[in-house]
Amino acid sequence: MNDLHLSSDDRNSVQSHLDELSKRLTSVIILIIILTGVWSFSIDEILNYVLGRLDPCEESCVNIFSPDEWAGTRWFSAAVIGLLTAMPFAIHQAYSFAKPGLLPSERRAFVIWMFMMWVLAFGSLVFIMAEFLPWLYSYGHSFNDDTGLIGRYDAAEMLRISISIAWAMILVLAAMSVVTIAGMSKLLWSGNAGWWRLRIHGIMLMLLWLVIPANLPGLLFTLTILASGIVELIGWKSFRASMPIGHGMQELLDFEGRVHRVLYVDCRCCGTSPKIRPLKGMGMVEFTSVCRDSEQQDNLLDVVKRFNATKVVFSGCVVESMPVDYIDSLRFLGCDADSLNLARISVARTDSNDIDCKLAMASQTEPWSEESVVKKCLELLEDSGISTILFGNEIPFGMNLQSDEAWITNPSKSLIQKIENLGITMKYCSN
Repeated sequence: MNDLHLSSDDRNSVQSHLDELSKRLTSVIILIIILTGVWSFSIDEILNYVLGRLDPCEESCVNIFSPDEWAGTRWFSAAVIGLLTAMPFAIHQAYSFAKPGLLPSERRAFVIWMFMMWVLAFGSLVFIMAEFLPWLYSYGHSFNDDTGLIGRYDAAEMLRISISIAWAMILVLAAMSVVTIAGMSKLLWSGNAGWWRLRIHGIMLMLLWLVIPANLPGLLFTLTILASGIVELIGWKSFRASMPIGHGMQELLDFEGRVHRVLYVDCRCCGTSPKIRPLKGMGMVEFTSVCRDSEQQDNLLDVVKRFNATKVVFSGCVVESMPVDYIDSLRFLGCDADSLNLARISVARTDSNDIDCKLAMASQTEPWSEESVVKKCLELLEDSGISTILFGNEIPFGMNLQSDEAWITNPSKSLIQKIENLGITMKYCSN
């Protein structure tokens, strides 16, 4: 396996996904065409109002010099309004298509971003057409008074420039919101900033160059520099953020100096697994049944990916009981999996003593050294009243621990020797 699979992923071919994308995209395009036709009946009144706002002269100086260009601009304006009014349906189609391949945090960020952009697109279009460009055209027209020139402006050209500037503003707002939402969601940090920069700047500039008229190279250059600069300024902190830390995880060093991030998955296994405290430096997340609930499995993958966990330790779930694809997904993220098997250990004792569960936690290695494991186990056994410890590679079926007995899974030779030095009998058990 060389990729990440979620529980909602299917094994369909690439062609089937392309077919689904084609169907959804076709439905959106058909709706835009229909809405464009609907808006074409009232586009003249809308453009008349817009040109009235854009006209910088006291007496109208906006003219149509090329009827064919004006017809094209008229239909293009209707298409832009049709696109904006079709956005809710387009958002639904985009989310339905992308949802199976997104982690929970990515889904939330995607939905927030799409609806935010729909609102910002409407707001920026109104602001550009009603406030900013009228001021800009009036300011530019004022230079004609100083030179004695009489201004005559092409209505189609004014609308094309206005739409280009509004489109550029929408793209910049879209890129800014992506950076902001990704940074707040802990999806963006210095380690993957290059990946985010390539996609954000690449898509933004590609769409920007696609719309700006080719006969306006000055506008193209200016908007390119401004758009990239504003996005970099907004994302200054996010692009340089350190690796995110969450759920109490700390960076732990092994004896070779390698950095580890260990996450304790406190899965109650439908009430069969007891609750114990993780080791110092471990992060902790709580679930009810990871091995049975695919949604909880996706949530755990989300946490592992966002916070770069290098090892997960399950409290009760046995690694072998997990779906093979799920364990492969953890390995794809560079995360090892281990289990304390507390659900099995807890049923081997009838009293309320949790010494066996604590010993299972204290026996964890990587990144902890063997000396650290021995020290933690000896501290637990001192004054515990335990006189015999049963051990083996796995818990024997039907084992029943007495009040003066405890269990340790697969202890090292040094730990066995140190425990025997305490006067505790070590007894090997197997099925």
